[in-house]
Amino acid sequence: MKKIVLFFAVIAVSAISITFSSCSNDLNLDEEKSVNELSLVEEESAVAVIAGTRAIEVPPCIDLSCLDLCGDVQEVRLIAGQHYEAGKVYVVNTSEKLYVGYVTTGDWKMEAIHLYVGACDMLPVNNAGNLVPGNFPHKVEFTELQSFYYVEIPLVSLPDGCLCVSAHAEVVRVVDNEIVQSETAFGEGEVVGNNWFMKFDYCIAVCEDEPPVEVCYQDETAWAAGTRYVTKGNWATYTPYVANTTVNVYAGQTYLVGTATFSEVVDGKVTITLAALNGARLQDVAESVKIQGYNSLPPSKNPAPGQFTTYKGTETTITVDAFAYYGIHLDVQRVVDCPE
Repeated sequence: MKKIVLFFAVIAVSAISITFSSCSNDLNLDEEKSVNELSLVEEESAVAVIAGTRAIEVPPCIDLSCLDLCGDVQEVRLIAGQHYEAGKVYVVNTSEKLYVGYVTTGDWKMEAIHLYVGACDMLPVNNAGNLVPGNFPHKVEFTELQSFYYVEIPLVSLPDGCLCVSAHAEVVRVVDNEIVQSETAFGEGEVVGNNWFMKFDYCIAVCEDEPPVEVCYQDETAWAAGTRYVTKGNWATYTPYVANTTVNVYAGQTYLVGTATFSEVVDGKVTITLAALNGARLQDVAESVKIQGYNSLPPSKNPAPGQFTTYKGTETTITVDAFAYYGIHLDVQRVVDCPE
């Protein structure tokens, strides 16, 4: 089995490659490589400059689909020598970067890549109108044959909208560890000029904000937990006052929608603090909170919250006179499943 070594090239655009070598039968990760072990095409127009390399793990997906994408991955064939399918070229973007991935298949491997991504009227061509891969801005020559390589380009360095991509590679076919064929390869698309060299279009996808999650509510009557006013019929409850305690608030008798906390008595006053739970909220009405204080046991009859006098309003932190018992009634909305 051939040894697979992975490198991360820190260049003007970041790139990841899988390197093949026949010097070992084990699968492992190399130690850090020196800057001189990965060379670039020496051309004045090159913008990629090696700063160093280090071993990394294989990306989780070679077709780039596992990135935080703004759209679908665009895939074209990598055509070698005009007639052979040597692999694929993938293009996609996130909210900040555009990625171009080269993947060879079968016996094909890469010796070098030259990549142009940008405005269509700026494609590097000669006087005859033919593409000149040597003048493409992103270029790498490999010291060992590659089957996977990708380039990432910041979106801020690219025009908005649709772009031209010309993905060139120098590929070879390897059989029994020997190179038996060498070809020029391009990502399949529209022919440019008088030869068969090609470019294809890619439109930058706009990342849409996630749609808000729909939350549905149901109106309910709620009471602070305690003793029922009556043993049959109405389930309304009143709460004995105990300083520095918290009781649950239930809607529809069984749904926990919040809590009520009682403070100590200060200057004859008690502060009651209401807190929501499980996504519940007060109804948008004028008097969603109604409180009645009692100095003795409340009468054994159905309460009339609309006639409560201790407090009526919408506040959730309320200071009221100190009483031995409180009836705390709330008009709430609790979260329910949305209809399909």
